[in-house]
Amino acid sequence: MKMKKIAVSVLIAAAVFAVLFTAVSCKKAQQEEAKPDYGPSIPAEKTAPVTWAGCRRSDYGWKEARFKKEPTAAEWIEYGTRMGAEYEGSIPTYIWIVGSVTGNTGKQRCAVNFPIEGDIEGVEDFPADMNKEFLDMCDEKGYSVWLQVEPGDCDLVSLAKATMEYYKDHKCVKGFGVDVEWYKTGNPEMPDGYGTKITDELAKELDETIKSVDPRFTLFLKHWDANWMPPTYRSDIIFVNDSQYFKSLEGMKSFFTEWANRYYPNPVMFQIGYPADQVVWGKLENPKGELGSILAEDVKGGQHVGIIWVDFSLKTAMKYGK
Repeated sequence: MKMKKIAVSVLIAAAVFAVLFTAVSCKKAQQEEAKPDYGPSIPAEKTAPVTWAGCRRSDYGWKEARFKKEPTAAEWIEYGTRMGAEYEGSIPTYIWIVGSVTGNTGKQRCAVNFPIEGDIEGVEDFPADMNKEFLDMCDEKGYSVWLQVEPGDCDLVSLAKATMEYYKDHKCVKGFGVDVEWYKTGNPEMPDGYGTKITDELAKELDETIKSVDPRFTLFLKHWDANWMPPTYRSDIIFVNDSQYFKSLEGMKSFFTEWANRYYPNPVMFQIGYPADQVVWGKLENPKGELGSILAEDVKGGQHVGIIWVDFSLKTAMKYGK
């Protein structure tokens, strides 16, 4: 009789354990299934002449723009909103620099403004996240943000992964960007100030690395010279051009149209508004709205284009238009 009671108790305990295990497993599965799907970083179809319109933010650009102090997160939101309003149907968008180059040529490091777990060669992190307030606001607004670094001589692939891992829960964050001008500037085989060319192999590794964190993430590569871009690797890379020193509006338009045609059907962005080009855009009644519209006129149908006003002259640009 005693053995029978023990057997029954064991069976009851096993049944209870099975129920608890099933409940925990189901809860875990539901949590995994509940992972938010923020959708693609690039719209499936082009529905307006300009898909993205906004501005760039760096630690140093606002100083050159002669702001008395760095704009607040709310003020950055206002600038992006106003840029978006200039281009009907566009998404207010930011190239948000989270890592700036520091140090001497040949020994340059990337100083990021957020904490990184562990060590990454050539990277200096910061104990606090300096971007959270702004990104939280962009999440609420439905705006788009690409996080850019000036890599210096750092382990770029590891930095890309760490950056996207840290910010993957922000729905506004659409991908990772590299300013190639600042990639290994001490390379003796490259002209001074041009950085090091991005090979197909590196572009593929960067692209696959950030997509391993979240498939929605896209890579952008930025330079003014197409020879510094990967020769053939494309995926859904956004090719950003930040050229300046134009002598005429016609020449500027022709240059950016050629850039877009070169990378068609991949998306492109034009980073414009440099003080060196004020002789061109300063003649327009509303530069921040008119210039981008002119530059996007001859971009092929179906090719996404972004207009990003650089922070160096943002204060001046905001005096005009909406």
